[in-house]
Amino acid sequence: MMKKLLSIIVLLNILILVLGSRGRYAPVFWKQVSGGIAYDQGSILAGAGFNYAIDTASNDTYLAAVPGITAYNTGLLIFLNPVTDNTTACTLNINSLGAKNIKDGLGGDPPTAHIDAAGITLLCYDGTNFVIINGDNNP
Repeated sequence: MMKKLLSIIVLLNILILVLGSRGRYAPVFWKQVSGGIAYDQGSILAGAGFNYAIDTASNDTYLAAVPGITAYNTGLLIFLNPVTDNTTACTLNINSLGAKNIKDGLGGDPPTAHIDAAGITLLCYDGTNFVIINGDNNP
């Protein structure tokens, strides 16, 4: 029963995403990579109206521009595509609003490579810090 309910909830969320995107959603997003083509997660997230941030800095100071964000509001969700793995304590600065610490789900600094340059990290602003929502990409 629980699996069926979860499946229905997931399906409803997908429908809301597709129908609520006002025509900005395209069924397939591809990008050219060395050796061929790959599915482009970033285009899907940005095209569907999500706050998709491509990091333009280096090391543990992540910097990104995201259209429409003028303040850090509690509950703000960001899909961060970093250019480097984190190595220690790290920060995120969106639209030059000021650097905010990035913490793991327990409030500590994320371990090395928790934020992985090969993936996308989901962050939620809690009013003080950005908290990593998804699991460690390199457990």
